[in-house]
Amino acid sequence: MSRPPLSDLVGGLTQRDRTDPYRWIHDATDQHRAQHGCWAYPYQDGSILGALRDALRPIRVLELGTALGYTACWWAAGGARVDTLEADPVHVQLARDMIAQAAPWGVVTVRQGEFADLMPELDSTYDLAFFDGYAPPPDLLPTIATRLAPDGTLVATNLDLFGGGFRADLSINPAWHAAFVEDLAVARRR
Repeated sequence: MSRPPLSDLVGGLTQRDRTDPYRWIHDATDQHRAQHGCWAYPYQDGSILGALRDALRPIRVLELGTALGYTACWWAAGGARVDTLEADPVHVQLARDMIAQAAPWGVVTVRQGEFADLMPELDSTYDLAFFDGYAPPPDLLPTIATRLAPDGTLVATNLDLFGGGFRADLSINPAWHAAFVEDLAVARRR
């Protein structure tokens, strides 16, 4: 399958359908955060993910950071099988409940635990890895790379937290070619 150049991919994100069938999960996540006092933030605009999903057409997606399942549902809507990792046991249960209402049965698997502990246990490679677990630590890039198929794509959010360290690291990392739109990175290994 031929992949669109990153510049075309990112440039095309401004022309997209902004309908959000999962807005109710987004809103439930905001309500949960207010009540729970946690750091569960849904990605601000799922339609960007929908546009990326439609352009890239991943078959297998690894999501790091589930919250209540908002973004997992966006990835699954294109037919991808999604493995999503979340440390907070309350979020895991809420995400499973939300996903059961929104995604086809068995398409999304929510796994509980820390990324570093769960990633070595995964027995699959992925067409797309999506990092939405607060601020991505740069030292996680090599581990993510081992889980991506050779032509896989990394999509990461929250790039500007902690002074934008991940954005800067990804920009200068010789192993990755990245394009940016707002606080979203789309990257491929060189």
